[in-house]
Amino acid sequence: MFYAKPAWFNPKTVVFDKCSFKNCELTIDKQLFSTSAAVIFHHDSFSTLPEKPSGQVWIFATLESPFYTSKSFNTDGSKMHFNWTMSYRKDAEGFSPYAFLRKQLHIPVKNYTSIFINKTNSIAWVVSHCQTQSKREAYVRELSKYIDVDIYGKCGKPCSFKGDCKIHLSKTYRFYLSFENSLCKDYVTEKILSMYIDGIDFIPIVRGAPNAGEILPHKTYISTSDFKSPQKLAAFLKMIGSDESRYISYLKEKEKYLNNGNGMLKAGICDICHHLNVRKQKPKLIDLNKWLWENQCHVPNDIPSDK
Repeated sequence: MFYAKPAWFNPKTVVFDKCSFKNCELTIDKQLFSTSAAVIFHHDSFSTLPEKPSGQVWIFATLESPFYTSKSFNTDGSKMHFNWTMSYRKDAEGFSPYAFLRKQLHIPVKNYTSIFINKTNSIAWVVSHCQTQSKREAYVRELSKYIDVDIYGKCGKPCSFKGDCKIHLSKTYRFYLSFENSLCKDYVTEKILSMYIDGIDFIPIVRGAPNAGEILPHKTYISTSDFKSPQKLAAFLKMIGSDESRYISYLKEKEKYLNNGNGMLKAGICDICHHLNVRKQKPKLIDLNKWLWENQCHVPNDIPSDK
């Protein structure tokens, strides 16, 4: 049962046909609370918790980093109620990445030389949160000293195109900033995964999870962590952006992969069903505060000081 779900989650889209176990049902009917084997609570959708029936499994669900999850509720008051987690993290019982990348069976044929010639601008960034834990805004300020960065969205100028702004921007921009709001393990969101759809023809620049290389296909993106400073990154981007062969090689490699759109919390429901079927002992209570923070995030260390 999803007791406290986010407004954007539609339980009707969850089907168990492709799960390893198909004997589960998902409901949001609170009248079935006491008879449900497991109950899911989304981090920003509850303020108080009901009485927990004996033997029931409680699952804490979040897709946000600890910095933004912990703002929504009191971990001290709820940490000893939960048994399992649903999260973008690989160690969650319900592994729920923002999306899955699959290899394309049929790679589109494109005129890459024409795509390259039409790119007359350097870097685009669409962003709506202007102050973040990752201090991405400070990194971009430093980067823009050495290469042109055009900012769109709430933190920049309006994107006047109809439809997906990024698709239109990719026609004339060489690179796109896929910068996360937090620097946390496994935290790879739609900011980068949305780059792997047909029609997005620029190279993403990634700044976020320290282990992004375990999740993203090699040679399909450029990572800020490979450069000692924004200035070094800018020099590399200028070199790649002026080298047709090297630039196109990134686009061709990225084209081999596709975001199939089957991620978010929906992805973790199958895992939860699996664990309910195979569990052999009573689930242990987790220290939610410890689970959120221990060995997960780091403060940015790639931004030059003002001195």
